[in-house]
Amino acid sequence: MLLVIPSIELRSGRCQRCIQGARGTESLYGALSEHPVELAQLFRRENFKCIHVTDIESFTGCFDEATLETVVEMQKSVDIPIEFVTFQNNADVYRQLLERGVYRVAVNVLAWTEPDAVRELLDEFSPSRVIFGCRAHNGDVDLGEGVGMVPDEEYIRHVHELGGRRLIYTEQDWEGNLTGEDVDTVIRIASLTPMRITTAGGIASPQDLWDLQSRLPKNVDSVVIGRALFENRFPCQAIWRAAEAKLEPDIHRVAHSIGQQSSISRL
Repeated sequence: MLLVIPSIELRSGRCQRCIQGARGTESLYGALSEHPVELAQLFRRENFKCIHVTDIESFTGCFDEATLETVVEMQKSVDIPIEFVTFQNNADVYRQLLERGVYRVAVNVLAWTEPDAVRELLDEFSPSRVIFGCRAHNGDVDLGEGVGMVPDEEYIRHVHELGGRRLIYTEQDWEGNLTGEDVDTVIRIASLTPMRITTAGGIASPQDLWDLQSRLPKNVDSVVIGRALFENRFPCQAIWRAAEAKLEPDIHRVAHSIGQQSSISRL
Protein backbone atom coordinates (compact mmCIF):
# COMPACT_ATOMS: atom_id res chain seq x y z
CA MET A 1 0.00 0.00 0.00
CA LEU A 2 1.21 3.49 -0.85
CA LEU A 3 1.52 5.77 2.16
CA VAL A 4 -0.44 8.98 1.52
CA ILE A 5 1.33 12.08 2.86
CA PRO A 6 -0.56 15.40 3.00
CA SER A 7 1.24 18.48 1.76
CA ILE A 8 1.31 21.88 3.44
CA GLU A 9 2.88 24.72 1.46
CA LEU A 10 4.22 27.62 3.51
CA ARG A 11 4.82 31.22 2.51
CA SER A 12 5.94 33.71 5.19
CA GLY A 13 4.96 31.19 7.83
CA ARG A 14 1.38 30.78 6.54
CA CYS A 15 -0.34 28.10 4.49
CA GLN A 16 -0.82 28.60 0.76
CA ARG A 17 -3.97 26.45 0.57
CA CYS A 18 -7.22 26.45 2.52
CA ILE A 19 -9.38 23.36 3.04
CA GLN A 20 -12.76 23.63 1.33
CA GLY A 21 -15.03 22.49 4.14
CA ALA A 22 -18.80 22.21 4.35
CA ARG A 23 -20.90 25.39 4.31
CA GLY A 24 -20.66 27.09 7.68
CA THR A 25 -17.10 25.94 8.44
CA GLU A 26 -15.32 28.68 6.53
CA SER A 27 -14.01 30.29 9.72
CA LEU A 28 -12.51 27.02 10.93
CA TYR A 29 -10.51 26.24 7.80
CA GLY A 30 -9.68 29.87 7.09
CA ALA A 31 -8.15 30.12 10.57
CA LEU A 32 -6.23 26.89 10.03
CA SER A 33 -4.60 28.38 6.94
CA GLU A 34 -3.38 31.27 9.09
CA HIS A 35 -2.07 28.84 11.72
CA PRO A 36 -0.10 25.95 10.17
CA VAL A 37 0.50 24.36 13.58
CA GLU A 38 -3.24 23.81 13.90
CA LEU A 39 -3.44 22.43 10.38
CA ALA A 40 -0.68 19.94 11.15
CA GLN A 41 -2.58 18.84 14.24
CA LEU A 42 -5.77 18.46 12.19
CA PHE A 43 -4.01 16.17 9.69
CA ARG A 44 -2.65 14.14 12.61
CA ARG A 45 -6.16 13.71 14.03
CA GLU A 46 -7.22 12.51 10.59
CA ASN A 47 -4.68 9.70 11.09
CA PHE A 48 -1.99 10.67 8.62
CA LYS A 49 1.39 9.15 9.48
CA CYS A 50 3.66 11.86 8.05
CA ILE A 51 3.29 15.47 6.87
CA HIS A 52 5.13 17.04 3.93
CA VAL A 53 5.91 20.76 4.30
CA THR A 54 7.32 22.93 1.50
CA ASP A 55 9.01 26.31 1.81
CA ILE A 56 7.56 27.89 -1.34
CA GLU A 57 9.54 31.14 -1.19
CA SER A 58 12.86 29.31 -1.11
CA PHE A 59 12.20 28.09 -4.67
CA THR A 60 12.71 31.67 -5.88
CA GLY A 61 15.70 32.45 -3.68
CA CYS A 62 13.76 34.18 -0.90
CA PHE A 63 14.41 32.99 2.65
CA ASP A 64 12.00 33.81 5.45
CA GLU A 65 12.87 33.00 9.06
CA ALA A 66 9.15 32.89 9.88
CA THR A 67 8.74 29.79 7.73
CA LEU A 68 11.66 28.03 9.42
CA GLU A 69 10.28 28.88 12.86
CA THR A 70 6.84 27.67 11.83
CA VAL A 71 8.01 24.25 10.71
CA VAL A 72 9.86 23.77 14.02
CA GLU A 73 6.64 24.56 15.91
CA MET A 74 4.67 22.24 13.63
CA GLN A 75 6.99 19.37 14.50
CA LYS A 76 6.71 20.12 18.21
CA SER A 77 2.93 19.88 17.94
CA VAL A 78 2.62 16.38 16.46
CA ASP A 79 3.98 12.91 17.19
CA ILE A 80 4.60 11.96 13.54
CA PRO A 81 7.48 12.91 11.22
CA ILE A 82 7.41 16.16 9.33
CA GLU A 83 9.53 16.17 6.18
CA PHE A 84 10.57 19.66 5.17
CA VAL A 85 11.55 20.74 1.65
CA THR A 86 13.47 24.01 1.49
CA PHE A 87 16.06 25.16 -1.04
CA GLN A 88 19.08 26.18 1.01
CA ASN A 89 22.68 26.88 0.05
CA ASN A 90 24.00 26.53 3.60
CA ALA A 91 24.25 23.18 5.39
CA ASP A 92 24.00 24.95 8.76
CA VAL A 93 20.35 25.81 8.05
CA TYR A 94 19.52 22.12 7.68
CA ARG A 95 21.63 21.28 10.74
CA GLN A 96 19.80 23.82 12.89
CA LEU A 97 16.41 22.54 11.76
CA LEU A 98 17.38 18.97 12.63
CA GLU A 99 18.90 19.98 15.95
CA ARG A 100 15.73 21.86 16.84
CA GLY A 101 13.63 18.77 16.27
CA VAL A 102 12.39 18.76 12.67
CA TYR A 103 12.42 15.06 11.93
CA ARG A 104 13.41 15.07 8.26
CA VAL A 105 14.83 17.58 5.76
CA ALA A 106 15.04 17.18 2.00
CA VAL A 107 18.35 18.44 0.60
CA ASN A 108 18.50 19.51 -3.04
CA VAL A 109 20.98 21.91 -4.68
CA LEU A 110 23.41 21.59 -1.76
CA ALA A 111 23.93 17.92 -2.63
CA TRP A 112 25.57 19.08 -5.84
CA THR A 113 27.40 22.20 -4.69
CA GLU A 114 28.55 21.08 -1.20
CA PRO A 115 28.67 17.26 -1.23
CA ASP A 116 31.11 17.01 1.69
CA ALA A 117 28.82 19.10 3.88
CA VAL A 118 25.90 16.85 2.97
CA ARG A 119 27.92 13.74 3.82
CA GLU A 120 28.54 15.26 7.24
CA LEU A 121 24.80 15.79 7.71
CA LEU A 122 24.13 12.18 6.73
CA ASP A 123 26.77 10.91 9.16
CA GLU A 124 25.53 13.12 11.97
CA PHE A 125 21.76 12.66 11.59
CA SER A 126 21.37 9.46 9.46
CA PRO A 127 19.82 8.88 6.01
CA SER A 128 16.42 8.56 7.66
CA ARG A 129 16.45 12.23 8.58
CA VAL A 130 18.48 13.63 5.69
CA ILE A 131 16.80 12.77 2.41
CA PHE A 132 16.92 14.28 -1.08
CA GLY A 133 14.53 16.22 -3.26
CA CYS A 134 14.40 16.08 -7.04
CA ARG A 135 12.14 18.65 -8.74
CA ALA A 136 12.48 17.97 -12.44
CA HIS A 137 11.14 19.35 -15.69
CA ASN A 138 11.38 17.43 -18.95
CA GLY A 139 14.03 15.17 -17.45
CA ASP A 140 16.26 17.92 -16.05
CA VAL A 141 16.78 19.36 -12.57
CA ASP A 142 17.41 23.09 -12.17
CA LEU A 143 20.19 23.48 -9.60
CA GLY A 144 20.21 27.24 -9.76
CA GLU A 145 22.68 29.95 -10.67
CA GLY A 146 26.21 28.69 -11.23
CA VAL A 147 25.10 25.12 -11.92
CA GLY A 148 22.10 25.24 -14.23
CA MET A 149 20.27 22.20 -15.55
CA VAL A 150 21.44 18.68 -14.73
CA PRO A 151 19.81 15.49 -16.10
CA ASP A 152 17.64 13.93 -13.42
CA GLU A 153 19.34 10.57 -13.93
CA GLU A 154 22.73 12.11 -13.18
CA TYR A 155 21.42 13.92 -10.11
CA ILE A 156 19.73 10.81 -8.70
CA ARG A 157 22.83 8.64 -9.12
CA HIS A 158 24.89 11.39 -7.48
CA VAL A 159 22.75 11.63 -4.33
CA HIS A 160 22.69 7.86 -3.98
CA GLU A 161 26.48 7.80 -4.12
CA LEU A 162 26.52 10.43 -1.37
CA GLY A 163 24.68 8.01 0.86
CA GLY A 164 21.06 8.91 0.17
CA ARG A 165 18.44 6.29 0.95
CA ARG A 166 15.24 8.20 0.15
CA LEU A 167 14.26 10.53 -2.70
CA ILE A 168 11.22 12.77 -3.14
CA TYR A 169 10.55 13.08 -6.86
CA THR A 170 8.20 15.50 -8.59
CA GLU A 171 7.77 16.90 -12.07
CA GLN A 172 6.90 20.59 -12.22
CA ASP A 173 4.09 19.93 -14.70
CA TRP A 174 2.34 17.71 -12.13
CA GLU A 175 2.34 20.24 -9.31
CA GLY A 176 -1.15 21.46 -8.45
CA ASN A 177 -2.59 20.42 -11.81
CA LEU A 178 -4.68 17.34 -10.87
CA THR A 179 -3.56 15.70 -14.11
CA GLY A 180 -2.18 12.53 -12.53
CA GLU A 181 1.43 11.44 -12.45
CA ASP A 182 3.17 10.06 -15.52
CA VAL A 183 3.60 6.49 -14.34
CA ASP A 184 6.18 5.71 -17.01
CA THR A 185 8.34 8.58 -15.70
CA VAL A 186 8.09 7.28 -12.14
CA ILE A 187 8.99 3.77 -13.30
CA ARG A 188 12.03 5.18 -15.12
CA ILE A 189 13.17 7.06 -12.02
CA ALA A 190 12.66 4.03 -9.78
CA SER A 191 14.76 1.88 -12.11
CA LEU A 192 17.76 4.19 -11.65
CA THR A 193 18.29 3.62 -7.96
CA PRO A 194 17.59 1.29 -5.03
CA MET A 195 16.62 4.30 -2.93
CA ARG A 196 13.10 4.45 -1.51
CA ILE A 197 11.04 6.92 -3.50
CA THR A 198 8.21 9.28 -2.58
CA THR A 199 6.42 10.84 -5.53
CA ALA A 200 4.67 14.20 -5.33
CA GLY A 201 2.13 16.14 -7.35
CA GLY A 202 -0.69 15.46 -9.78
CA ILE A 203 -2.91 13.09 -7.81
CA ALA A 204 -6.58 14.02 -8.28
CA SER A 205 -8.61 11.04 -7.12
CA PRO A 206 -8.64 7.60 -5.50
CA GLN A 207 -8.47 6.13 -9.01
CA ASP A 208 -5.13 7.87 -9.57
CA LEU A 209 -3.81 6.21 -6.42
CA TRP A 210 -5.09 2.76 -7.44
CA ASP A 211 -3.54 3.12 -10.90
CA LEU A 212 -0.20 4.09 -9.36
CA GLN A 213 -0.23 1.28 -6.85
CA SER A 214 -0.99 -1.34 -9.48
CA ARG A 215 1.98 -0.39 -11.64
CA LEU A 216 4.77 1.03 -9.51
CA PRO A 217 7.95 -0.81 -8.47
CA LYS A 218 8.31 -1.76 -4.82
CA ASN A 219 10.83 0.96 -4.02
CA VAL A 220 8.12 3.59 -4.65
CA ASP A 221 6.30 3.44 -1.33
CA SER A 222 4.61 6.80 -0.73
CA VAL A 223 2.93 9.73 -2.44
CA VAL A 224 2.52 13.38 -1.44
CA ILE A 225 -0.92 14.88 -2.12
CA GLY A 226 -1.80 18.55 -1.79
CA ARG A 227 -4.59 20.18 -3.78
CA ALA A 228 -6.79 17.08 -4.02
CA LEU A 229 -6.88 16.72 -0.23
CA PHE A 230 -7.66 20.39 0.30
CA GLU A 231 -10.51 20.07 -2.22
CA ASN A 232 -11.92 16.96 -0.46
CA ARG A 233 -11.65 14.67 -3.48
CA PHE A 234 -11.49 11.47 -1.39
CA PRO A 235 -14.59 9.75 0.04
CA CYS A 236 -13.29 9.48 3.62
CA GLN A 237 -12.96 13.25 3.83
CA ALA A 238 -16.73 13.75 3.98
CA ILE A 239 -16.69 11.98 7.35
CA TRP A 240 -13.80 14.08 8.62
CA ARG A 241 -15.36 17.37 7.54
CA ALA A 242 -18.72 16.54 9.11
CA ALA A 243 -17.05 15.69 12.42
CA GLU A 244 -14.86 18.79 12.33
CA ALA A 245 -17.89 21.02 11.76
CA LYS A 246 -19.41 19.79 15.03
CA LEU A 247 -16.14 20.00 16.94
CA GLU A 248 -14.97 23.39 15.65
CA PRO A 249 -14.69 25.13 19.08
CA ASP A 250 -12.80 22.19 20.60
CA ILE A 251 -10.44 21.99 17.61
CA HIS A 252 -9.36 25.59 18.13
CA ARG A 253 -9.09 25.21 21.89
CA VAL A 254 -6.85 22.14 21.69
CA ALA A 255 -4.81 23.30 18.71
CA HIS A 256 -3.74 26.58 20.30
CA SER A 257 -1.90 24.63 23.01
CA ILE A 258 1.23 23.19 21.40
CA GLY A 259 2.46 21.45 24.57
CA GLN A 260 5.73 19.61 24.93
CA GLN A 261 7.97 18.76 21.99
CA SER A 262 6.89 15.48 20.43
CA SER A 263 9.01 12.41 21.01
CA ILE A 264 9.35 11.70 17.28
CA SER A 265 11.27 14.94 16.71
CA ARG A 266 13.97 13.90 19.15
CA LEU A 267 14.77 10.57 17.45
